[in-house]
Amino acid sequence: MTAKPTEILKNEHRVIETVLAAMRRFADAMESGEPVDSEQLAGLVPFMREFADAVHHGKEEHRLFPRLVELGLPASNGPVQVMCAEHQNGRRLVGQLESAVQRRLGGQADSPADLAEALRTIAVFYTNHIWKEDNVLFPMAERVRGADDAANLLAAFDEADGQAGRQLRERHLAYAERLG
Repeated sequence: MTAKPTEILKNEHRVIETVLAAMRRFADAMESGEPVDSEQLAGLVPFMREFADAVHHGKEEHRLFPRLVELGLPASNGPVQVMCAEHQNGRRLVGQLESAVQRRLGGQADSPADLAEALRTIAVFYTNHIWKEDNVLFPMAERVRGADDAANLLAAFDEADGQAGRQLRERHLAYAERLG
């Protein structure tokens, strides 16, 4: 049986959660004065920008959400608008994370505390965001869309993955697996 579009998005959430768990571990290590692998640390921002945002949020914002609006969910003052606003906030937080990572990798003395805070903030934010999508928006999406929508969304998701580059996607999946 073919996967549902929301199952694909949930599977991507599990990958993102693996990286969020690593962020928490990195924050704990920094606060304890333990070393953190610079290469793994440097991979966080590209993962969040390229996989979590471009690949995953791209499917939501450019494929799923417009279809949900076509099917009757409100474009404003509803869950679609809330999720889009949260995606924007996530992008802002990733920008803060990028600055903190750059300071840390550049050897600035105050960077461990700044970076630990940025890591925890992003981990909490995305954990809550993912919960809302998995438990509120996606069940709602399953109720309003039909079988034809599922096939069309699956094709659109496949197209989105192709545009993002399957090699890029595979690289980020391997990165998440190394962190897990």
